[in-house]
Amino acid sequence: MKSKNTYLVVEGSAENWKEAIVLCGEYMMKNGSVEREFIDSCIEREKEYPTGLPSAIPVAIPHSKVKGIHENCICFLRLNKPVRFYRMDDSEEFVETRLVFNLAIKQAEEHLEFLQKLMQFVMNEQVISKCNKLPLEAVRELFLEELE
Repeated sequence: MKSKNTYLVVEGSAENWKEAIVLCGEYMMKNGSVEREFIDSCIEREKEYPTGLPSAIPVAIPHSKVKGIHENCICFLRLNKPVRFYRMDDSEEFVETRLVFNLAIKQAEEHLEFLQKLMQFVMNEQVISKCNKLPLEAVRELFLEELE
């Protein structure tokens, strides 16, 4: 059975949230999942509606629903060192995170449904701690098991 979403898992370095989003977006572009306008839209959206989540293990979930998405794609980025994302519940506060989930979901109804599923996933401390420790291919398998 083919997944309805493409899951990319990468490790890298970024100096700030913007670089983290660009890094994810570039991987999605190389995969043919999105165009450059998707990356720009995620950055603009993040400025207005930050996506840092102060969970037990903080994460960020930048996303956008614009043209430029060719296929549903989730890019998981595990950073070498944490970067600051402003919090979704209080844009004056921030979280330091190494875990970024960049979402490119084409259909609005699928976008909301997947976002809800992902929120449950990242709020599960046992599951999200695996994202911090497992080899990247095992993280990809975890996504397929838990999110599909």
